[in-house]
Amino acid sequence: MKDLQYYIAQPKIDAHNHLNLGMHYHSYLSWSGVPIPNFPRKMAGLDDMHDIISRYTRPRCKTEDDVISLIDMSVRDAINDGVSVLEGSIDIGFLVHFHENIDRFLEMIANFVSKYQNQIDMRPELGFGKTFDKKKIKKWTPALLKSGIFKSIDLYGPEIEEGIEDFDWIFKDAGKLGIKKKAHVGEFSDARSIRRFVEFFDLDEVQHGIGAAQDESVLSFLAERKIQCNVCPQSNVILGAVESLEAHPIKKMLDAGVPVTVGTDDLLFFDHTVSRQIFNLVETKTITEADAETLLKTGL
Repeated sequence: MKDLQYYIAQPKIDAHNHLNLGMHYHSYLSWSGVPIPNFPRKMAGLDDMHDIISRYTRPRCKTEDDVISLIDMSVRDAINDGVSVLEGSIDIGFLVHFHENIDRFLEMIANFVSKYQNQIDMRPELGFGKTFDKKKIKKWTPALLKSGIFKSIDLYGPEIEEGIEDFDWIFKDAGKLGIKKKAHVGEFSDARSIRRFVEFFDLDEVQHGIGAAQDESVLSFLAERKIQCNVCPQSNVILGAVESLEAHPIKKMLDAGVPVTVGTDDLLFFDHTVSRQIFNLVETKTITEADAETLLKTGL
């Protein structure tokens, strides 16, 4: 069996990485000076994770420099894992810390792309939380999309269909500009919801999507349309979406022909890099070494 260092050495993509939470806990702790009690640990779903965010991480991010530090830690930890392509999500809400100065916000992101261009292909992604101020989203988004800085968009938050029509215009505008379209669905929601999101937003990729394994017709739908699912096995286990790594449906998705990558999601919470997750999947015999090679190549 190939060791962990083999997987670290291979070119790979992380297409599911929230850059404000994309660093190891030890990296974050040395910067923040704010320990999170009993951490890292298993969590009781998304509500538990959001409670930690509201109590500890969000209050620590107050300034423009804080945003820059968080992104920088995340990019460096991705480089250390041998990630060659990073589609890192930058939340639109961070514009608040830049006093709503769009030019300064975009300059910050462009500087990261330039700073690390010889170490990693950084493809910035604009992230939208469903619960964020929709007036600000409406005000800021057109200029951000037209800037050419963002190569993809991602919608996240509660995996429910209620209210998704409020974001339809963003996905239509992104499509016209040739920007890749992603949305979070199918970690805790069912297969039907995944198909609904893909069709409604005309998605290119799904963030998570493991619920598709519940329905062979949805797996076939994703495979036929070549909808890539950026799956985060460690996130799924830690948050309780699946019971264990051995029970993870990633093998079923691969065997059905669904394009799949492995992402870190929030490395701060889940503490497993792309390489370690792939290694663990092979070690537990959840997937084969041949499957691991497919995971490495998909998305590149």
